[in-house]
Amino acid sequence: MPKRVPIKAAKEVATKYGLQQTILVGWDGKQMHVVTYGTTLEQCEQAAVGGNKIKQWLGFPEDMCNALPARVKRKNNKKENNNVHQPEASN
Repeated sequence: MPKRVPIKAAKEVATKYGLQQTILVGWDGKQMHVVTYGTTLEQCEQAAVGGNKIKQWLGFPEDMCNALPARVKRKNNKKENNNVHQPEASN
C-alpha cells in the first residue's frame, strides 16, 4: 500500500491525455488518496483547490483539506520575502 501517490502519476496522466489539470482519487483498500497536478502555477493552484473540495466531500479531516502545492508555497514565500520592509539607508 503506497503511503502517498506521487504527483508524477498525475503529471503522467495530464501529459498522456493533453490535460492542463488532473485530480486523481484512489482507494487502496484501507485509505483514500487524492493527488493533483497542474501544468502552470495557476493550474496547479486550481487543481489543489479542487482536490481539497473533493477531500472535504469525502469526509477527510479538515486539516487535510487545505493542501497547497510546493510550487505555490514557494511562490507565496517569495512574495512575502519581497514585501518585507527594508530599512532605508541613512546618509
